[in-house]
Amino acid sequence: MISVGRILEGAFGVFREHFTAVAIWGGIYLVCNLAMVLAIQPLLGAATDPAFARNTAAAISAMGPVWLLVLLLAIVGIVLYTAAMRAVIRPQASGIAFLRLGMDELRTFGLLVLFMIASFVLFFSSSLVVGLLIGGVAAGSESVALTAILSVIVGLVILGALIFLVMRFSLAFPLTLHRRAFAIGEAWRLSRGHFWTLFGAALVVSVIGFVLSTAINMVAMGGYFADIMSAAGNPDAMARAMERQANAAGSFNTLMILQSIGGSIVAAIWFALSGGSVASAARLLIRDEFDDAEDVFG
Repeated sequence: MISVGRILEGAFGVFREHFTAVAIWGGIYLVCNLAMVLAIQPLLGAATDPAFARNTAAAISAMGPVWLLVLLLAIVGIVLYTAAMRAVIRPQASGIAFLRLGMDELRTFGLLVLFMIASFVLFFSSSLVVGLLIGGVAAGSESVALTAILSVIVGLVILGALIFLVMRFSLAFPLTLHRRAFAIGEAWRLSRGHFWTLFGAALVVSVIGFVLSTAINMVAMGGYFADIMSAAGNPDAMARAMERQANAAGSFNTLMILQSIGGSIVAAIWFALSGGSVASAARLLIRDEFDDAEDVFG
């Protein structure tokens, strides 16, 4: 029987059973993150130079390596997310930390691109319809309050619809990994009647990720926020605080390294919990196909 507790039990089982793999994922992400920091660091320092800011061609050219690293980081993210799902779907898989670079990862990337395109089309279409609707109400009622209330209600409806679709299709990734073929229709069918269970597990994972990320950012930016608060109402002190932050951002220092390490730890935890939770949900729903389902879930 699938439940929020059993999904999270499977997700946290990734730590319990494969802690070394999770540590390796964090190390890989750390290397990529530090490469990104080193690539961006000169740009942050140059951004304070008015001459560089006015030279659009130079700015675009300087961003080239950064975009390549962004693409690399995205690919690494897909590989690590797939590895986290593989740890649950195929715990007997050989190799280091369940890492691969093959058709499984390519299919995961294809699914991601497909869902991104579908999301863009749905967002554009809904925005057009909503814009026309709200514009018509605004013109007909001439009430700013009514228009604002309607905008909030429609926004919440769209957000709810988006969350519903994300939850209903979330199993497509682990099922595609298991089937070694796209399983979008099966994901929709298996998730029927389990929206709130999937949403509850995803909410817990999201809250954990948010709390950990906030803690890292507060530690990293705590001094800057303290300077801003103390400089409130003093334009000169505020300018000095912002200048100190710009200079710190343009230099590779210990705080930046510690922030990268902390961010990589959070990323590894998120990969393990996020990938592990959707894979555990899929495995619970098709547990008859796994010989060791009782050993994993009891």
